[in-house]
Amino acid sequence: MTKFSVFSTFPQRAVSAIAAVVLVGTLAGCSSSGTVVTVTHPEVPTPTLIDLGDTGSSVGDQRIFHFDGKTADGAVVRTDWIMTTTGVDVTAKDVQARMMNAAFTFDTTGDQLLLEGMGLYPGKGATLKVSSSTIRSIVGGSGKYAGATGWVESVHNADGSWKHVFHID
Repeated sequence: MTKFSVFSTFPQRAVSAIAAVVLVGTLAGCSSSGTVVTVTHPEVPTPTLIDLGDTGSSVGDQRIFHFDGKTADGAVVRTDWIMTTTGVDVTAKDVQARMMNAAFTFDTTGDQLLLEGMGLYPGKGATLKVSSSTIRSIVGGSGKYAGATGWVESVHNADGSWKHVFHID
């Protein structure tokens, strides 16, 4: 009985060439050919706190922020955030889970990046701890960012300032 193998009918060089093409195509699909946008700003102002649910720190509380940041070339970026507490004492005492939505508006013609995500926050603080970071999803945009997807890393620097690095697919 004769066994049939695709490798016995193709010269070894052809198999190697096909494998190389598949590998290069796969790696090209994984490459980071997207856009990176960085926005920085000083310490955030005290947010408007809406105490919903039980009195005091509780599920449903909302924090609303509005302040300006800037791009690497100095252009003003308006930022609007809404954070909602979804859990209290979630991983330890005084650690809250918060869901957030934010819009980064890059000019007055409607270029925006929209993001959403969850994070763990100190119960008594309005923001992430100093010298920490979190990753959130880019869920859309408008203008030149219409249909944007990707992720953003928000870093709360040791001096209290912030850096948001958007990785746009």
